[in-house]
Amino acid sequence: MIPAKKAAPVRAVTVGLPDAVLRGGPNGIRELGEQAREVGDELVRDGFDVQTIRLSASALGDPLRHDQLLSRAADLAEGCRRAGVGSASLGVFRPAALTGLEPADLAAVLAEYPSLFLAVQVAAGSEICDPAVGFSAAVVRELANHNVHDNFRFAAIGNLGPGAPLFPGSFSDGGPAGVSAGLQSAGLLLEWARANPPADPAEVTVLTQRCLRDQLALLEDSLRPACERHGLLFNGFDPSPACTPEAGIGEFLEAVGGIRFGVRGMLATCAAVTAGIRSAARRTVGYAGLMLPVLEDKVLALAWQEGRIDADSVLAYSSVCGAGLDTIPLPGATSEAEIVAMIRDMAALSARWAKPLSARLMLAAPGSDPRRTQFCADEIVNIDYPGT
Repeated sequence: MIPAKKAAPVRAVTVGLPDAVLRGGPNGIRELGEQAREVGDELVRDGFDVQTIRLSASALGDPLRHDQLLSRAADLAEGCRRAGVGSASLGVFRPAALTGLEPADLAAVLAEYPSLFLAVQVAAGSEICDPAVGFSAAVVRELANHNVHDNFRFAAIGNLGPGAPLFPGSFSDGGPAGVSAGLQSAGLLLEWARANPPADPAEVTVLTQRCLRDQLALLEDSLRPACERHGLLFNGFDPSPACTPEAGIGEFLEAVGGIRFGVRGMLATCAAVTAGIRSAARRTVGYAGLMLPVLEDKVLALAWQEGRIDADSVLAYSSVCGAGLDTIPLPGATSEAEIVAMIRDMAALSARWAKPLSARLMLAAPGSDPRRTQFCADEIVNIDYPGT
């Protein structure tokens, strides 16, 4: 028996900003931000719980001076403030854009503007950029030295295309403004699994596909006309099931797999769920795969704390899903060489299979409690480190 139709929360409605608007300063950004909010208001009137409205700037591919970076960040943050938009992506910094910058420059921007996110591209196609890998690791360290929570708003990415609604890593193609969206559907997936427990991996795939396809069709029926009324393109959906600590993907995976997360057999379960995710939407953007944000999910956080998973095993799951290394807890004593190695491993997997992956590493501050994490954000689950 399939549960009666109910709408999963909409995690993000994201509008990609044209380059011309970004060059025009805060007023043009404000106007698009207000349009984005109007689209969100229409979805709310149609019965959807819209959690965030976001703006996303284009990727940066040319050498960028420090003053240009500051101006771009200030304009984007001010435009968001005027429009009442909660967050924005400063875009993705491709390797060439980093040549005139220091890691401290990117860290300072995130520290000064709490509404902004950004990412560095470390893999494109089959190529890995080692200087960008090292630069990203240095940014992670800089952020931990000043405010550990800022690492939540930074990622190193590989092979992610434009239009992704979920942060960090989101960027526009610089063309006409378009809208993409992502669902917080992990909790609803669990409801479906409890109502009709799948008997094998094939049924896991079908259940995942049917639940997400149903949800995305409901949302598209409202979102596409809203985009048309406001003169915005409809870019598509990232069907990746976003989660919260209270409604995580880990509990769903354990329910459909019949095993604890991190034990043998879970990789096959992740593969089955991923197959359902990737066949759920007609028009996809972003990661379009199973996400495993360790510190945003109580089940995953417990698996880490008990030593059932670590960075290597989470990356192994990425071979069959879209996890990458998301909200991975690292003690303050972690060396920069170790951080470089983790990002390079993610980049290597992304380059080998030309698949979108990211690394968002939650490095603790130097001298912090070596036994447990101490993050204050509501989205984060604090844990004891394995072996303590």
